[in-house]
Amino acid sequence: MVRGLYTAAAGMMAQQARVDTIANNLANVDTPGYKRDETAIRSFPEMLISRLEGSEAKPIGSLVTGSVVAEVKTSDSQGSLKGTNNPFDLALQGNAYFAVRAPGGEICYTRQGSFILDENSCLRTTAGHTVLGISGGRLEEIYIPGGDLQVNEDGLLSGAVNARGEAVERLALTAKPAGEVWRKGGDSLFRGAAAEAQAFEVRQGYLEGSNVNPLSEMVNMISAMRSYEAGQRVIQATDSTLEKVNQVGQI
Repeated sequence: MVRGLYTAAAGMMAQQARVDTIANNLANVDTPGYKRDETAIRSFPEMLISRLEGSEAKPIGSLVTGSVVAEVKTSDSQGSLKGTNNPFDLALQGNAYFAVRAPGGEICYTRQGSFILDENSCLRTTAGHTVLGISGGRLEEIYIPGGDLQVNEDGLLSGAVNARGEAVERLALTAKPAGEVWRKGGDSLFRGAAAEAQAFEVRQGYLEGSNVNPLSEMVNMISAMRSYEAGQRVIQATDSTLEKVNQVGQI
């Protein structure tokens, strides 16, 4: 019976993690470039149950001992594009990400293409991270002295320079290698090993919406809550049975 308590509690913990993931997806349904997370749940190793008859054990089946969150995976599916007529809004189609420099100098990647110019005409994300371009084969900050950002479908820039006044030829666009797992770092940033983007298209004056389907997420939320409540009922029933056993033992 005590094993039943542990099994039900493990299932409830896994469903709670699933609910938290779904809630975060719903909270970011309107965040440009957001990629939804999916919770993968696996069972603990099964135990073989045997019946003892004298000195001989006869297998009678297996018993699942609970479940646990195996991993939280990020879906890379394309979000829908929405026209904004803002030249500083850029959307990507295909396996490509903008390279940005986060505080501390770390290079991160994002699909959030809502950019702004700071007081020095440096191109940044709305969270303040520096957008990077390619100048002479090096990653450089992008400055738009005239305030007129022009980007073509291949990511080539016009009128952009680096901090030394040299031309910045194109946006620094990277791709997630096949099989590579990136870590989310807040502010719609990803961290991990990257490769050069090959098949992509840049759309100026557009923003990529999140790939969260609110209706699907609500259905998943209801499913997770029902599974959680089922675990609660198992614990209540087991606890009630244990209470009866204790009462019998006191007679």
